[in-house]
Amino acid sequence: MAEYQEMAAEVLPSLKAIALTHVRYRRGDKLGLFLAWVSLIPVFISLGGFVSHFLFRRELQGICFAAGLLASQFLNELIKHSVAQSRPAYCELLEACDSHGWPSSHSQYMFFFATYLSLLTLHRSPARRVIAAVPWPLAFLTMLSRVYLGYHTVAQVFAGAVVGLVFGAICLVTN
Repeated sequence: MAEYQEMAAEVLPSLKAIALTHVRYRRGDKLGLFLAWVSLIPVFISLGGFVSHFLFRRELQGICFAAGLLASQFLNELIKHSVAQSRPAYCELLEACDSHGWPSSHSQYMFFFATYLSLLTLHRSPARRVIAAVPWPLAFLTMLSRVYLGYHTVAQVFAGAVVGLVFGAICLVTN
């Protein structure tokens, strides 16, 4: 047992987790709990929305949409590593200091999604303005959640929103 503990003490500090759904909020904070769930909307869209869309519809546009979101996330990582801007000072409490904060990938994802879906919906049927408007409150709530929970600054979520909006429009137009 002692040998295992010594080995674990040597190995564990060098390990790093991929935490796509690791969202923290203050215990007892009901708004924080709600916004933590809002932060997971990109995961729900990716896993639930696109998987079911591919299984049941099999449209090329859906594949292009998902590929654009994936390309947007790669672009986000490239920008984050190039700019290398730190997260807010309290990132230690969130165990999030080992990644960069600018631009917010959650904001970028949601604004790409909202832009692409809205433009695609309006292009196909201008009468569907209500459907085109649905993703926007979710995109803004995601921005709010990332700032409220302490993962990003206001500037970081707005930068992600702008990159997502522009890249979403470019992907749809060039499709």
